[in-house]
Amino acid sequence: MKRLALIILVISLTSCTSLLSMLKEEKENITVKSPQTLFQSAQRAMAHKNYKEAEEKFKKLLEISSQNRMAETARLGLAEAYYKNGDYEEAAAVYQDYLKLHPLSPNSDYVQFKLAMCYYKLMLPPYKDQTYTFKALEAFKKLIRLYPRSPWVARAREKIAECEERLAQHDIYVGKYYYKIKKYKSAKMRFQWAFNKASNPETAAEALYWLGKTYEAMGNKKKAMECYSEILKDFGMWEDVDKAEEALTDLKTGRKHKKKLWILPWF
Repeated sequence: MKRLALIILVISLTSCTSLLSMLKEEKENITVKSPQTLFQSAQRAMAHKNYKEAEEKFKKLLEISSQNRMAETARLGLAEAYYKNGDYEEAAAVYQDYLKLHPLSPNSDYVQFKLAMCYYKLMLPPYKDQTYTFKALEAFKKLIRLYPRSPWVARAREKIAECEERLAQHDIYVGKYYYKIKKYKSAKMRFQWAFNKASNPETAAEALYWLGKTYEAMGNKKKAMECYSEILKDFGMWEDVDKAEEALTDLKTGRKHKKKLWILPWF
């Protein structure tokens, strides 16, 4: 009798498990067949900062809505989920797809801005490779060129200045390296680029000082004095302005001073 009861219990539990599995599968099927429900679920995940969950739901929504208008919304949602989660390379790829597949979208200016921001977020320090800085700069400029009346233009201009400042600092770093190994023509070119790009007066003054040092090394006393004089005239608040003043005095008086040793970190 006990054995029979045990068998009945096992069968009942198995049936319940099967029923629950069927209900779960049916529920998933209903969700898959309802893009709007899936979209709302993805939006809730975003609101609760569950970005990985949101990514999966937007991906599924793209799978079942690839041929209708919901795909555009899902693609943008997926890009935003990646961006919010700090997956900037993945986000950039989806933003690019969006611009390619939905060129007439009213969101195109916003997407172009976010694409540029992905590259901006991936920028490295001045002493490292600047590929992403160049990409960000071009993407922000493209936004201004294609959508001059966009509300994102003002932000883009600010970011362009930051990108150019980063590139100026990089050029100074590389220029110092060329100066150290006595490749003065290359050093001069880098310092000139840095001076033209710099948005920060401190960076501009530093570039001009090293340009003067390079002209000195090349034997062009006149050009060197012009650089030092310009620093004293226009960048008097530079923290190392005394160095420019000393260098100018030395050139005027013909006095030579001992070169200070400095160490440049390797790339």
